[in-house]
Amino acid sequence: MKIALNEALLPTYQLIIDTLGKDNVYLVGGVVRDTLLKKETHDLDFACSLSPEEIHAAFKDSLYFAKYGTVSFKDGKNHVTIAAFRKESDYKDYRHPGKVTFVKSLEEDFKRRDFTINCLYVDGNFDVIDPTNRGIEDLTNHTICIIGNPEQRLLEDPLRILRACRFKYELDFKYEEETRRALIKQEHLISLLNKQKIMEEIHKCPKIYQEKMIEELHLEQYCGIIEPR
Repeated sequence: MKIALNEALLPTYQLIIDTLGKDNVYLVGGVVRDTLLKKETHDLDFACSLSPEEIHAAFKDSLYFAKYGTVSFKDGKNHVTIAAFRKESDYKDYRHPGKVTFVKSLEEDFKRRDFTINCLYVDGNFDVIDPTNRGIEDLTNHTICIIGNPEQRLLEDPLRILRACRFKYELDFKYEEETRRALIKQEHLISLLNKQKIMEEIHKCPKIYQEKMIEELHLEQYCGIIEPR
């Protein structure tokens, strides 16, 4: 399956491909999802098989986060983040991995991602790669499905509960059944999150759905009064 990027994204995409090598870097995540859904975006995320040091050396003026192997910068109106392939484990604070290991393969990188619809990669030939073997299907069927064991993935990072709910309203999608059950069972983990992070997720949701999101997740019960924007 081929993807056709918006013309506003192509110069930035080509810059990254030319700089890092078409065999080393992949477009990934929300930009792929939104492009396939014909939604406009100016946020481009890339995953790369090169080391964090090699990526940073190629974009020396970028914002560099060594722990996660990412660089970020603006290219015109486009916001770019490039991350080295990595594995994450040992979540100890219900938010961040205690251990980050940089790897060389997409097959290892994809397992850390949250939902199948956010786990579509695009290579240097504009071919879409679907490592979960259901990302395109879920996108077509408007379904939100957690990658891996849903209960465990929500325990690792309860912010995924907020993200799942936001995507449901933002994209007008539904939950895959096992994901739906896990979201209900693990909902109480929201109380472990920083209130500011909760507010950020709510405010990313279209305003007309923010009250529904607050009610569905019982956020006032877990966090006190939450005001939509």
